[in-house]
Amino acid sequence: MSFIEGLEGDLYVQDKSRDPWVHLNCVNSGNLPLPLGDLTNVYCPDPTRKGHVRVAGQLRGDPGQGTTTIDQPLATTRNWLFERRCEFPALFAWACEGDRGIPDNFQVAAVAFDMNPTQPSIANPVARERGENARILTPLDVSYTDLRLVYHLGANVVSVDNTAAANGVVFLPETCSTKCANPRDACEEGYMALDGTLYDSEVKYASTGVDWAQTAADPFEEGGDASSPIVLSLWNKHRAIVARINASTWRPAEVSYTEDLGVTWTNVDVGAVVGAFFGRHGLVYANGRLYAAVSGGRIYDSRDSGDSWTLRESGTTAENLNALAMESLEIGYAVGDNNAFLYTVNGEDWYERTGPAVGVNLLCVAVNASGDVFVGAADGNIYRSEDGGQNWLTPGLVAGAWRSFGAGSVDWIGFDEETRFFGFALFNTAAPVGTIYQSINQGATWSTIENQTGAWNAGLNAGHICDQNHAFFVGEAFGGNTMVVQVEPQ
Repeated sequence: MSFIEGLEGDLYVQDKSRDPWVHLNCVNSGNLPLPLGDLTNVYCPDPTRKGHVRVAGQLRGDPGQGTTTIDQPLATTRNWLFERRCEFPALFAWACEGDRGIPDNFQVAAVAFDMNPTQPSIANPVARERGENARILTPLDVSYTDLRLVYHLGANVVSVDNTAAANGVVFLPETCSTKCANPRDACEEGYMALDGTLYDSEVKYASTGVDWAQTAADPFEEGGDASSPIVLSLWNKHRAIVARINASTWRPAEVSYTEDLGVTWTNVDVGAVVGAFFGRHGLVYANGRLYAAVSGGRIYDSRDSGDSWTLRESGTTAENLNALAMESLEIGYAVGDNNAFLYTVNGEDWYERTGPAVGVNLLCVAVNASGDVFVGAADGNIYRSEDGGQNWLTPGLVAGAWRSFGAGSVDWIGFDEETRFFGFALFNTAAPVGTIYQSINQGATWSTIENQTGAWNAGLNAGHICDQNHAFFVGEAFGGNTMVVQVEPQ
């Protein structure tokens, strides 16, 4: 692994999760090593322990703490850092040309987590001579627990021979080589869920991220449209699960799973209400449990990988639920039609709160690293709450609290699984034409990624974030093919 040598980049900090990056005009920031701790030729996430990494031949413990030195005049910037009492995220950004005071203008940048000065006092301050206007630099040592590179991203359309709309995509986690398994890169092996039609498969499988082919069998006996899929890692194999997102005339809501790459499927009824169906983003997995957001305001969960389901108390709403997100084992949120918003604080009992937009259908929900709730709506807005939906930050209240994309809908929001700091959102016009937005500051600000103008003319429905620099998004059919967009560094 290599080092970032002689950074000399501008420094930005984020005081609160809703605040945009604040420019501190930092220079000579020192060398930032990647990855932290032991440097080896193999470095990838440990899928069994969140926040840890695994290297070939050994298991590494908690992330190491990196350090660097920031040389600054004994003035405003250094004072801000020195007076901090709480840890904060920071952005080191450097560019070859243009205004370096703009956080989005960088060739490559690094986000440092849990940054804090390590000096208890100013060491050897230098007095400025009378009449001397030169900037006197005073070093300040800081520490951080994690460091992530961020590149400028672009979108590339992947052609998939299919005429149905895609509702979701998922990839298996990245793994290193072990005695039991071969290595697997991020965004390599995965599943795509589509609308069911007479000639098109409802699920496709890929082993390289771009070689999508229909599975040998379809998941639902009666046919139907498949939801965003879920993948569970099992001993020496995995289970892929999809839910039916349209009504059946003779069956209740159902999920279907395969453990042999779609050769065979097992159907499981969820509840007993005939005609019930899942929301498009209504099947999620978190902390060892599966959760289901279903029509009629019903919420179920499964503690045996989808083999059986339990109906949970879900308040009084009877609205159809479209999406669900879990912040932890106990805390979660569900959204639905007509401003329906539900929450749980124990993972089992769900209660109603007033959503952010009266009379508006809420289509998706996500939670960032600070526990802030983001809701995408059919009015083209992203709404945000810092207290679990008790209060909603509205236009003009605080910067970064709310984002309006115009006439259309925000159909999907997600944050990367490992840090929940880097986000993506999908906005669709009524046409529909989809646009991908990216956030590198917990959703405080959103910006479009490159190469989207003229690339397609179709709506986008869902995505999968592999890491802060790699993602896939799927959507409606365009030019006779299902729309699949690969996002990666340019």
